[in-house]
Amino acid sequence: MLAYVVFNPLFERLGAGGLVAPESDGPIEPIAEQIKKGARVMWVGAHPDDESFCGSLLAYTSIACKSPLHFVVLTRGDGGGAAIPIPEGMTVADVRAGELQKVAKLYNASLALNSYYNAPLPVESFPKRHELARMWIDKEDPALWIAREIRTFKPDIVLTFSPRYGATGHPEHQLTARFCLSAVRLAAEDNPALEGEPFKVRNTYFVLMKYWFLRLGGMRRDPFPPTDQFVIKTPCDATRTCAQVGADNTLPHETQYPDMSAMRTATSLLHKQYLHWVDPWKVQYDPLEPVAKGGMGADMK
Repeated sequence: MLAYVVFNPLFERLGAGGLVAPESDGPIEPIAEQIKKGARVMWVGAHPDDESFCGSLLAYTSIACKSPLHFVVLTRGDGGGAAIPIPEGMTVADVRAGELQKVAKLYNASLALNSYYNAPLPVESFPKRHELARMWIDKEDPALWIAREIRTFKPDIVLTFSPRYGATGHPEHQLTARFCLSAVRLAAEDNPALEGEPFKVRNTYFVLMKYWFLRLGGMRRDPFPPTDQFVIKTPCDATRTCAQVGADNTLPHETQYPDMSAMRTATSLLHKQYLHWVDPWKVQYDPLEPVAKGGMGADMK
């Protein structure tokens, strides 16, 4: 996922093109200011450990600012393998779910965890993205499930992956973002499949990986331009920055040790978290849109 160790902090501080205007009308208050004022934040990810991609911002939310935080995770990570022995009578999914519960507790976050299909490694064997989408929909439309969580938690801010590349090119990251955008719309509309009152999320963001060194690990950078950024070395608690807290909070993910070790190394070198604000009513991505191939980097158009 993050097989890289070389990085130039000065280059990263210069940014990934700077802040740009979003595709929809603004203005937008910086996300850090929204959270500082008590904004409720929901993270929507595909797998246990995906929260590590924005751990510093999540730490700022729930630890530095003590704002409400909720994790919504679609799979139990059973396709991801394990770097440690799995106890007898348990599955990889059981262990990874338990790891995520520990992480959520460290973030003082509530957690909703589902069990949608998680394509098993190796990457080359992944089904195509739209095939995965159909498998998920056959279980239950993920957009409806996420919309229920939105109506229950009532977030001011929703964070998810980008729908075209998804940080690492993983098709399930891309799908999570696509279903999440639909869910934000569904939660705000009258819908007999949803209980409770309609609720409109104030701001939705894609969490971006914009760092040049991703190419060292054979990955690409998310194609969306950043519209906001968070300084991850903002003080978080009495002794640590938000970056340090986010890195420390990856430690329970023992089954994913190689990836999490790389994530901790990278976090110590980064300076900013890049975000792209999106209007889900003006920007939509179909989960069932056909792609030519599966695996990493399935869609950059």
